[in-house]
Amino acid sequence: MWRSPTLRTFITNSGILVVGFVTSVMLSRWLGPTGRGEVAASMLWPILLVYLSSLGLMPSVLYFSAQANSQTGQIFSTAIVLAAIQSSVALIAGYLAMPWLLASQSSAVITAARVYLFVIPISLMTQFGISILQGRVKITTFNLLRTIIPTGYICGAILLQAFGALTLRHIIVFHLALNLFALILMFVGLRRAGIGIIGKPTAACAKQMLKFGVRVYVGDLSQGMNLRLDQILMAAFLPPFQLGIYVAAVSAAGISQVLSTSIRMVATPAIARESSEVHRAAKLKLVFRRYLLLGLTTTAFMSLTMPLAIPLVFGPHFKQAIWVAEILLVGAVIAGAKDVLAGGTQAMGTPWLSSRAELGALIVTVGMLLLLLPTLGILGAAITSVAAYATQLVIIVSGLHRVHSIATTSLFRIETADIKSIIRDFRPRHSNFILTTPIGVPVDPGDV
Repeated sequence: MWRSPTLRTFITNSGILVVGFVTSVMLSRWLGPTGRGEVAASMLWPILLVYLSSLGLMPSVLYFSAQANSQTGQIFSTAIVLAAIQSSVALIAGYLAMPWLLASQSSAVITAARVYLFVIPISLMTQFGISILQGRVKITTFNLLRTIIPTGYICGAILLQAFGALTLRHIIVFHLALNLFALILMFVGLRRAGIGIIGKPTAACAKQMLKFGVRVYVGDLSQGMNLRLDQILMAAFLPPFQLGIYVAAVSAAGISQVLSTSIRMVATPAIARESSEVHRAAKLKLVFRRYLLLGLTTTAFMSLTMPLAIPLVFGPHFKQAIWVAEILLVGAVIAGAKDVLAGGTQAMGTPWLSSRAELGALIVTVGMLLLLLPTLGILGAAITSVAAYATQLVIIVSGLHRVHSIATTSLFRIETADIKSIIRDFRPRHSNFILTTPIGVPVDPGDV
């Protein structure tokens, strides 16, 4: 029974990924590097503040609403009260700090970012409602709601371009309206799913959700900073042209991570269901080696096509993104290996291994960005990403060896049986590779 929702979620996530990439390409071609960088800078901090202020409440709402006898009305109403408090603090702090956070940007970009701060309360409430749908396994409604913003964004961008109104201000206003529309449909979805959302918020419920959320928040925050710190510093110290080039390179290289994030989404519960630690370790090793084979192959192919693909897809003004994307591809395959193993650590009951890896990588990210960004610019940011991902991978691999006695050689030694198993999966009689190899695509909600 779990396979059908997994397949539907994979299809949805793949569609969201494709739509997001096409939107990024269109905005890059229509706005150019400078305009694309201004849009990214305007949306960067408001979206980050959604997750910085959430305190891990999204996975917390998901966890407690998934319980058999959960009181979804009390959970939702308590989450809304917390969202009001969180967003109030984030709005004030973001408004005051935006000129400093976007020091190298124009006044128009700073104003647009301040306006877009209103996405924080809207997004928090929407995410809490969607988390309840996910917790109650209303997967169809859950997936449909997640498609609203990406599909609406691409449609809106096309309409604005057609009417000659594709400006920074119009994009920000449209995106706010789109998020408000998603919030309304979230309430409709909860009602149609028969999920109660009316209840009395309580301090005990808030304390319980915050206690759980903070435990997740530490690792998620470190991961988020590792992913976004480069763009944060670029928005503060580099001109929008450079940020626009970097965003295009990230979009191009990021396609290669679909495989690893897809495998992790379904491999984690599959490994956790194994009856013993020995069997869980064996499955993790098998999944990881298969990822390495497929990941290295697809990354090598992308590396060869990147010099032609980037100018063709994004436009000739983005040629500077080629070398940045090539470096980021190296980081992507390392990050993919880290993601698969991080999912394995959670499935084996030791999630702190991946959180510690994120913290270690954050130290590397901060130090190297401060050193390389002023001297090498966006190339320095790309090199930093590779070093940070490599740090994460080393920490997780050593942790698996120390805690679970998984030898490093058993993870990286590709065997003939691994190649044969992949070939078997692609034969017609096993054509649905999604069901035999864990696949799914988590999409970054902060993609701008």
